[in-house]
Amino acid sequence: MDIKAPPYRDLYFGMTDSVNEVHKDRDDFVRSYVDLKNVVDDVVAGSRTLIFGPKGTGKSALGHYVSEVGRSRQHVARVVDASTLPLAEIPNLSTGQPKGFDRTVTAWKFILLCNYLELLLTDQSCYLPQQPEVKRVTKLLREFGFMGDASGRAVLKVSKTTVSIPIPKIGTIYKKESQSALNMFSLIPYLEEWALNARSGNRHILFLDGLDSILLNDARYDESLGSLVQAAYSLNQRLSGNGATGSVVLLLRNDVFSRVSGRVPDSQKMRDDFGVELDWRILSGASGEDAPLMRLVNGKATSAAESEVRVLDYFPKSIVVGRGRQIPRMQYLLNLTRHTPRDLLRLFEEIRRVEESEMFGVSGGGVLSKEVIREGVVAYSSRYFTGAVKNEFVGFEGGAEAASAGLAALQSLDSQVFDRDQFVSHLESDSVPAHVSVDMLLRMLFFAGAIGNRAGNRDSYMRFFHRRDDADVYLKGQFVLHGALCHAWNIQFAV
Repeated sequence: MDIKAPPYRDLYFGMTDSVNEVHKDRDDFVRSYVDLKNVVDDVVAGSRTLIFGPKGTGKSALGHYVSEVGRSRQHVARVVDASTLPLAEIPNLSTGQPKGFDRTVTAWKFILLCNYLELLLTDQSCYLPQQPEVKRVTKLLREFGFMGDASGRAVLKVSKTTVSIPIPKIGTIYKKESQSALNMFSLIPYLEEWALNARSGNRHILFLDGLDSILLNDARYDESLGSLVQAAYSLNQRLSGNGATGSVVLLLRNDVFSRVSGRVPDSQKMRDDFGVELDWRILSGASGEDAPLMRLVNGKATSAAESEVRVLDYFPKSIVVGRGRQIPRMQYLLNLTRHTPRDLLRLFEEIRRVEESEMFGVSGGGVLSKEVIREGVVAYSSRYFTGAVKNEFVGFEGGAEAASAGLAALQSLDSQVFDRDQFVSHLESDSVPAHVSVDMLLRMLFFAGAIGNRAGNRDSYMRFFHRRDDADVYLKGQFVLHGALCHAWNIQFAV
């Protein structure tokens, strides 16, 4: 190791939530950001408008990075948190159309246009035709609650009653309309015209985040999210076709998009032409030390140091486990994650905290001791990983109960390798919601990364990729408990 490298205890690994990191360490966040697949330029240019990836892969970080660097790169971006919207109620919004998919698409288009126009108005160099009228209408929309932090309450209100937007007694709308107020459906063409004809030297990117709820079994949610995908796609086609200044970007989990794609006629075209996946998977432990995932970790650590840092250099070449078995350091560390930036950064951070505490003295020569690594791994597994798995069930009806029952059964098995029958024998059926079957619970645990299917060899660290739509659980074979859960529950390793 370079003798000029800072001690491990002084390295920086960011925060669990990118929003918190932006607020606390904005400069470090920007400096250490790794642009996977050069997606930033594609997003700003409008050629990528669907960003896929499991939780923890950096979808939110992408949105906030683009927003933070906008001033120096001639674009203006805004991240809207859709988690504040009652998604299941959006199909009930009265737009002036008959109830159904088209009406829900219209409701979403209205919400997107309101937020897109608010973004345009933050750009002082943006020219909007009929700008005084635009400002009057958007002022009314803001008062109704369709813009800003109160939009969720406005959606709930409108889902229970019909809303009419008064027409300002001046401007294009007043000249064209014979009535004194318009509903959403009638107002959309004007909002869309303003968005299409806005002119600026800047690009405008509206991100919609907060759509990461797990496999919800509410058909209204599926209808709402499918309609959102269709509304954003249609709006982006209009914006691009008219040479407009911006686009709308959806940040979505892979499995959620797959779940609702059957409701969206052009879903495959959307994915092929405008989608990109934030996939950090490392295919080889040997070559992985220079993979994007490690570049991100090194970038975080370097951002707070005066010299370039390679984090793996602080670890022995191999980690000794069990009865003298040696595992290459990259493979050992990846075994404890689900190949996401969040998991790996939290692992390095927990090890850093142990080293900082001097619980086991100071590591000589800059290389961490096995005791520090072991204690950090246990802390990561028990403090972070078990909670992260439980969080994957948030949003599912009965999710908290299902997560607790499933994890309790896995823990009581006291074995890393098991099958469906053994899982059932340790599952307290009374604690599982009636609508959650055993197979559904196993599938949820699989997609959360808690369990994987057992492969035919001992090299198992590639099994645990959660929330991927390119693989499904095999319920008739043997399962393997994730290594981090083995550490958390003191279960002996079998693979």
